[in-house]
Amino acid sequence: MTAIRRYASSEEAPVGPGTHIEGPASGAASGPGAGQQPSSGTRQTHSRRRPFLSRLLAAGEAIDVGDHERARALVEGILRTEPDTGDASERISGVFGRALLARLDGDRSGDGNLYLRSAGPRDMLAAFQLLVHATPLIRFGYLSANAAIVEAFQGEDEVHVIDIGVGGGTQWPFLLHRLASRPGGPPRVRLTGIDLPCRGPDPEQRLRWAGAFIGGWAERLNVPFEFHGVASSVERVDWTRIAARSAAPIAVNAAFALHHVPDASVHPTANRDTILTRIRGLSPRVLTLVEPDVEHNALQFLPRLSEAIAHYYAVFQALEALLPPHIAARETIEQVFFGQEVMNVVVGEGAARVERHERRGAWQRRLRMNGFEPLRVSPHEPLVRGGLRLNQGFDVRTDEPALLLMRNGVSIVAASAWRPRQVPPPSRFISGLFRRAG
Repeated sequence: MTAIRRYASSEEAPVGPGTHIEGPASGAASGPGAGQQPSSGTRQTHSRRRPFLSRLLAAGEAIDVGDHERARALVEGILRTEPDTGDASERISGVFGRALLARLDGDRSGDGNLYLRSAGPRDMLAAFQLLVHATPLIRFGYLSANAAIVEAFQGEDEVHVIDIGVGGGTQWPFLLHRLASRPGGPPRVRLTGIDLPCRGPDPEQRLRWAGAFIGGWAERLNVPFEFHGVASSVERVDWTRIAARSAAPIAVNAAFALHHVPDASVHPTANRDTILTRIRGLSPRVLTLVEPDVEHNALQFLPRLSEAIAHYYAVFQALEALLPPHIAARETIEQVFFGQEVMNVVVGEGAARVERHERRGAWQRRLRMNGFEPLRVSPHEPLVRGGLRLNQGFDVRTDEPALLLMRNGVSIVAASAWRPRQVPPPSRFISGLFRRAG
């Protein structure tokens, strides 16, 4: 949910070390595998457990086989009977109903640009603040990533953090607070924030706001600090130039960001494998990855719909348990923040689909394939758990190499830490063979 980080520009969202901050949500415990269609048994299970799931899947199946008349009747029936102000199942039905209707109407763009929003800036700010203070979704990722970064930088006098998708900078007061209390004093912190340029004549405006916001916290906490903003998509970043600005050890942070980068099936060169290879070339002490634990990347329409329904229903159930029912901010969270994500997942195809989440296992395979090895995260579990004030069925669990934010047994967000694979020195036997060959 990178967009929510961006909604809270540093000017709009004065959050800091004592504030509850939240982020992406998503996650279904299970779903059809890549390329598979939901079986009739899957539908019967959905029907027994959640009638609304059966209705949504029935509409999706009708769309998938080209029975548009039946699909339209089902979707219009869902939208007619499921109010946006009802319980979680009614609210999620409305969100998916509108997405299915857009697909029926021939929309394949699934506009994933979450800056094109129907709510105004004040509405967005109120919604973000509510999400920040009332749910553990973003803060789980922030605390998990920061714990790995602090561990990687133990004893260093100067550090360089490169943040992919810095948004309003709301992650970094938490890190600065921890560094400020370090025995012997804090290190000098250089932060490079990467984010998309703003529309209009001043593409770096939001980055300047973020830098000023984080810099204000650094000044209050007496942490030497320097900020550099890069207004660019991550695919176009000049990583060598960024690294050359400082000789300090590097941490790269990717919290709710890399799922917006396509994979090689969509773009042969500007893809997430290429980005990971370039990051590995920086030889960072640590790469922290936080992502929704759900698959919306490789699946075809119908299994992707099934996965998305389960995933976002878990999110909407959490919102129902944690947020007041009849307030405009909750409607903005559900219908704008998550509603536009759902629209893109359901409608977008090819390069138009930018919400391309992957489950933690897929990310782990991808990172290993691109030359990374995992760092243990279990030592961070007590700190993360203690910082979240968990209730309403939430829990934190270790499944090495990931920390998981769970709710009622469903993994919603996964956080992990990685470093470039350490190539072991050749064994004496191999070295002897080379000497003899020479």
